[in-house]
Amino acid sequence: MDSIREECGLTGSSKITSLALNKRTVSKEKLCGWIESMCTILNSSAVPLLKSTVAKADRCEVLESEKIKDQTSIIQLQSELIKKEAEIDCIKKTMQNTVKSEINSYASVVSKSCSAALAPRRLSKAMKTVVERDDRKRNVIIYGMEEAEKEVLPDKVENVLLELNEKPVVSNCCRIGIKKQGVVRPIKFTLNGPDVVLQVLRKAYLLRSKEGYRSVYVCPDRTADERAAIKEVKQKKKLLRVISEDPPASSDGLIK
Repeated sequence: MDSIREECGLTGSSKITSLALNKRTVSKEKLCGWIESMCTILNSSAVPLLKSTVAKADRCEVLESEKIKDQTSIIQLQSELIKKEAEIDCIKKTMQNTVKSEINSYASVVSKSCSAALAPRRLSKAMKTVVERDDRKRNVIIYGMEEAEKEVLPDKVENVLLELNEKPVVSNCCRIGIKKQGVVRPIKFTLNGPDVVLQVLRKAYLLRSKEGYRSVYVCPDRTADERAAIKEVKQKKKLLRVISEDPPASSDGLIK
């Protein structure tokens, strides 16, 4: 600015400057140069600032528009969330009513069934069945041992077990069934526990190769229904074996 003033001849106090201007001491060329300098200063400083301000204003308008959109989306989502919560509450109430109804019906059925199942006779029969099943787990049956008068059953049983390389404690040896002429009754005996019984049964197949014991069979203590079911399965297997061994027949029905 001092250089401009010097070029224009405006030095000293403001009074002198105004006096000099009033006397038209500034030429047009100097005035144009001064204005041009001022324009250059404005272009280099004020114009970029104005452009930056306008850009920031535009950015603010964009952000404000995005903010409005986001707020609108949030309001819509809140509205949808409220609707979903209402639907969930409705479903919960329906499920609660359904479960409550099912529980009540189930409870009524169970109470009737339990009252019938817990009748004294049925309860006694069930307890007896459980006890018998537990006892059978410790019993072993031997089929095919010749029956004789005044026989010592524990010795016979121990001899069979020795052939299997087993020496368990044996108790309650007896023949089961009604004594009939020409019928060999099986021998039933008891061992210390189900594990010992399982060990003996696993080795029962060894008797097939023992002289004098090839027709002796060691089996678990089964119920009558279990024995009947096993007998039926064996008969079916035997029938299938016979059918598979039959020679094929020709078209006229004659065996080739």
